[in-house]
Amino acid sequence: MKLDPTVTSASICHAVCLADSFRQEPLRKHFKTKQFKQSVFKADHLYLKHPGWGEAIIYLYGCAVFWGVERKEINQLIRTLKTISVDPYLEQVDEVYNIAKGEETAIIESDIILEGDDIEAKVAISYALAQAVKLKHYEDILTDTMPDLLTLPSDLAKNGRIRISKKNALKKTGEIFLVRAQINLHSDLLDTPEYFWERSEREEQMYHLVTHEMELGKRVRKLNHRLDIMQSTYDLLRTHIEHQDSLLLERTITILIALEIVFTIIQYVRPIHTL
Repeated sequence: MKLDPTVTSASICHAVCLADSFRQEPLRKHFKTKQFKQSVFKADHLYLKHPGWGEAIIYLYGCAVFWGVERKEINQLIRTLKTISVDPYLEQVDEVYNIAKGEETAIIESDIILEGDDIEAKVAISYALAQAVKLKHYEDILTDTMPDLLTLPSDLAKNGRIRISKKNALKKTGEIFLVRAQINLHSDLLDTPEYFWERSEREEQMYHLVTHEMELGKRVRKLNHRLDIMQSTYDLLRTHIEHQDSLLLERTITILIALEIVFTIIQYVRPIHTL
């Protein structure tokens, strides 16, 4: 994203996805220090406020959202978070938004409009932003997988066979199942987070406003649809490979039977010649 050079870090929001998850206790212990004006740990996130550089909301499912934080400080926090992460990603997802003041809260493309500067509004919006970068991570995985998927049916159509081993086909199928499990078991990507059950209606409305503007529900459905198509294709390929294995087994058995017949004939003919 290209930013206006006149925009300061105080008017920038960064949302990043770094890992599958963060370890809860190390996260709590590391950031429970006096350097933060506020350090509040909830069920699934940690809210931090530093007098010198702004605010951060860190979610246990491997994402963080920074409000008005310098890039230098963000990089330092990211390095710390990676040390307490579970299955850190090789490539992080990083989305940047401009922050502006307005009459009502909204998100328009890469601009976040805020009515005020209250913590509750930022946390509510941050839930949606964190979900968006997490979802983007899964979308990127499928985008990387699609080229491999598209070449295999072409080989099957042109040559009547595919250039992939059964082991690799099963491995790809396993990867798809893993992504689907991570998406569907991650309830925060599909449902309203439990955090809002005990919050005001206004906060939940802001959350739904942002998820609607970012089309999170539509993107999850599209992602699952792509997973269905990919899984069906790999099932077809796996069936084809198993059929090839079956043909090889049948040919091997046929050859063995033929050899047994030949040896039987030889054993039968040899005594006749000796007579």
